[in-house]
Amino acid sequence: MGLDERRETKDERDSNYKRHSREGGNLPPMLSKDEVPFEVPENWCWCRLGDICNKLIDGDHNPPKGLDYVTKYMMLSSRNINDNDIVDLENVRYLSKEMFEEENQRTKLEEGDILFTSVGSLGRSCIFSGDGKYCFQRSVSLIHTNIYNKYLKYFFDSNFYQKYIVENATGTAQMGFYLEQMRKSFIAIPPLAEQSRIVAKIEELFAELDLVLQNV
Repeated sequence: MGLDERRETKDERDSNYKRHSREGGNLPPMLSKDEVPFEVPENWCWCRLGDICNKLIDGDHNPPKGLDYVTKYMMLSSRNINDNDIVDLENVRYLSKEMFEEENQRTKLEEGDILFTSVGSLGRSCIFSGDGKYCFQRSVSLIHTNIYNKYLKYFFDSNFYQKYIVENATGTAQMGFYLEQMRKSFIAIPPLAEQSRIVAKIEELFAELDLVLQNV
């Protein structure tokens, strides 16, 4: 089948996607055929990140200085997002409860949010487990998605998306992949059941790799 023929099946692909879509929810607007980066299976669709999120926001652009003593209320930056986790909690800004509550009004961190490094060290991410009183500097963006959050996190890790970040980041002294660029970025979405199968397979392979590394 030639490229033109494949493009002629767009209506069929749209119909398949709607039929197999996640939980009957509202479908995101699909990319036009001229915007699609590459062909995906017929029951998938391409859309923009901003159309599958009900929260996409970055941290404070003018963060408070912080306290000179330890509290349970912490302001994190991109340095604290690494290895698919929140790390290096000895290097944070400590806040009072009142400072934290004011800062948290912006990001309203909740379990399942994806934390994404968007200034400096770009493209690292993790999923918030719900443990910890955290707010963020601008270098971290928060995403709450309408699709399976683990699938979206692994899509962020893909070579395609990491290359997209590099090609679209802007800045001089420090590069940034800012909110408007994130909103417009392209995401390939399979039906929910397939999202779950993809995540399960990735995690199975990671587990096997961990076993191999333990025996090296």
